[in-house]
Amino acid sequence: MKLLFAIKGLVVSGGGAERVFVDVVNALRGRGHDVQVATFDSPGKPFFYSLDPATPVHSLAQSGPAQPTRLAELPGIMRKSRQLVRQERPDAVVAFMHSTFVPVGLGVLGTGVPFVASEHTDDIHYRTRRLQRWLRDAVFARSDAITIPTEASRQDQPERWQKRMYAIPNAIDFEALGALAANRRPGQVVLSVGRLMAEKDYRTLIQAFAQVAGEFPDWRLRIAGDGHLREQVEAEIARSGVSERIELPGYVRDIPAEYARAAIFASSSINESFGLVTAEALASGCPAIGFADCIGTAQLIEDGTNGLLVEPGADRVQSLANALRKLMADQALRERLGGAGPVSVAQYSLSSITDKWETMLENVCKRARA
Repeated sequence: MKLLFAIKGLVVSGGGAERVFVDVVNALRGRGHDVQVATFDSPGKPFFYSLDPATPVHSLAQSGPAQPTRLAELPGIMRKSRQLVRQERPDAVVAFMHSTFVPVGLGVLGTGVPFVASEHTDDIHYRTRRLQRWLRDAVFARSDAITIPTEASRQDQPERWQKRMYAIPNAIDFEALGALAANRRPGQVVLSVGRLMAEKDYRTLIQAFAQVAGEFPDWRLRIAGDGHLREQVEAEIARSGVSERIELPGYVRDIPAEYARAAIFASSSINESFGLVTAEALASGCPAIGFADCIGTAQLIEDGTNGLLVEPGADRVQSLANALRKLMADQALRERLGGAGPVSVAQYSLSSITDKWETMLENVCKRARA
C-alpha cells in the first residue's frame, strides 16, 4: 500500500503519540509499504524520534514546536493537504490527533482518497472544549475509518461511528523492554514519565510523595518530562518540603534506562486515552501505581497482579500516598508485581499492533476500491 501519515510535529521533544506515530510508520515501511509523512514542522529541523531516513517528509505548515495551530493557518494546511494528496495519490491518508486530523481531513475531502482519523485524546478533553469537539465530530462523520486506543473508549462513542471505529492500542517495543525485566537493578526511585501538563496532575503525585517521604528517607521521586507547566511543577516541588529528593530532569531520550533504575512507576494522570508509559514500565518489569478512574491506566494495571490500582476517594493525594507507602515498604510485593508486568502487556507488542494497523488499512483500501 502507498500511505500518507500526517502528524502536527515531530520536532517537539518527547510525546507518546509522536513516538507511536514513528514506530508505526517505521514498522509499516519495514513490511514493504510505501509510507510518506507530512508534518506542520518547518523543513530541515531534526526530529526527536528516529524516523527511517528513507521516508519522504512533506511540510504542510511552519508551526513552532508544541505551539498551538492558529486558526489563520488552517486554510493553508487544508490547501497543502489537498495538493499533496492529489500529487502523490496514496491509497489512504492517516492523520494522528485532532490538531492534525481536523485540517488534513477537511483538506482531503473530495479527493476520493480514503481518510483515517487517528484519535489519541480521551473524550474527557473535549468536555469543556466545544469548538474542538464540534470540529472533531465533523471530521469523524466524514472519515472512512477512525482509530481509538481502547475498546472501552470505542464503546463510549455514538453508535453511528462505532462501525467505522477500530480500537488500536499504542504499541510498545516489547522485545527491548522485556529484556530489561531479567536484568533490573532498581534503586529506591519512584518514577513518572510524561509531559508537564494539567492532565498528568503532577501536583497530586508530588504532594503524595511528600506525605510519605519522611517514612522512607532514602527514596527519591523522579519526573522525566517537560512542558508548558514546568514552572508550576517546579513551584509545587519547592513547596513540598522535600525538594532535594524530587528530580525534574526534563525530556530524557533513554526512557528504558529510567524504567530499569526505578523500583516503582507512578501515574497520577486524570485522563489518558492509553497509558503508553505505564505499559512500557510494566513491560520492563517495573510495578505500577495509577488511578482507577483514569481509563487509559485502568485497562493496564491489574490491582494486586502487576501493580496497585488506586480508588481516588474523597482525597486523591491521600489515596495515592497510601498506595506509595504500601509498595515502598514491601520489596517482596514489588518483585512479585513487577514479575507479572511483562506478560500482562505482551499484547501491545509493536508487531501485534502493526498487524492491527495493516488489517485496518487493507480493509479501508478494499472498501474504497469496491
